[in-house]
Amino acid sequence: MRWSKWFVLATVLSGICCVAQTSPDAATQKPTSTDPGFTITVAPPASPIRVGSPIKVTITVKNVTNSDIYWNSDRGPDTVYKAFRLLLRKDGREVETTFFHRKITGRNRPGDPNEVGSGSSILLPHPPGTMFVMTIDLKRLYEITEPGEYTLDVSRIEDGNKTTVHANIVTLKIVP
Repeated sequence: MRWSKWFVLATVLSGICCVAQTSPDAATQKPTSTDPGFTITVAPPASPIRVGSPIKVTITVKNVTNSDIYWNSDRGPDTVYKAFRLLLRKDGREVETTFFHRKITGRNRPGDPNEVGSGSSILLPHPPGTMFVMTIDLKRLYEITEPGEYTLDVSRIEDGNKTTVHANIVTLKIVP
């Protein structure tokens, strides 16, 4: 009889310890957000786009949260080109890049001039709503020498959770 009382007492105490160590119900836990907090929209230039002329696309970044978000950005004249990853394709392959594109993306080739990178970065808060609108000339980044249909994919890695945010894919029809 004595053993059974001790057994019941031990079972009750171990049950209490087990319950105390279980994780709370998933509904009571605070969810971790993997949403980036911003969107990127790309607008093509007005048609027609001619070979040899500047190809200026407009990139709009919008804070879609209800609070400030912090955007780590380079300071300097080429900030707009360094803020995003741009990929221009024709017939499924990346178009030939310029030296400037290779320099800012760290994809230098043998024979490219050696240049020392300069500048610094700054963390800036942006309130809810449109953060900024930028214009990028694709001719600074790519050797666009023939007419045809090109696709542009613009993206950026969100600093906080390392999610890649993609803009809408833009199709550019370049004429002679």
